[in-house]
Amino acid sequence: MANTEPSSRRIWYLAAATVVVTCAALVFWIYGTDTHHSSRRTIWWTERGRNLIPPTATEITLRQDMLDHYAIYTVQESDLNDFLNIRFAGEGEVLDSYSERSPVKADRVGVTVGPLDWVLTEDTVTYSYAASNGGTHDYYHDTKTGRTYQKSAYW
Repeated sequence: MANTEPSSRRIWYLAAATVVVTCAALVFWIYGTDTHHSSRRTIWWTERGRNLIPPTATEITLRQDMLDHYAIYTVQESDLNDFLNIRFAGEGEVLDSYSERSPVKADRVGVTVGPLDWVLTEDTVTYSYAASNGGTHDYYHDTKTGRTYQKSAYW
């Protein structure tokens, strides 16, 4: 009777290699590419990613990595402020995000930030907030175009 052990071992190694390659490809696909969405309701990510984007945002481009996500979208500044006021206000606190925004410093105009290659303009204002878990969330909003770049880091 012939020994089938080497053949069985090869099949097992091939199966294991296939699983590893498939998992690596899936991780790259999820974390290494951009996804495009017409609105927040079409985002298939977990709520953790969705709930940091204003509900009225449109033309959304997202990129996720293990501990962060990045987004570019269009939103009116008043809608962005309404969202930030609710999302980042502490319990019993009233937040006025509009008064907390900061203009981009003149020497930063034209600088590219983040993996989605957002270019700071003279019309860009920034909003920065810390989450209760220590994560940070930065929103760069162009007041003329409504385009917004978001960088959210989870901890």
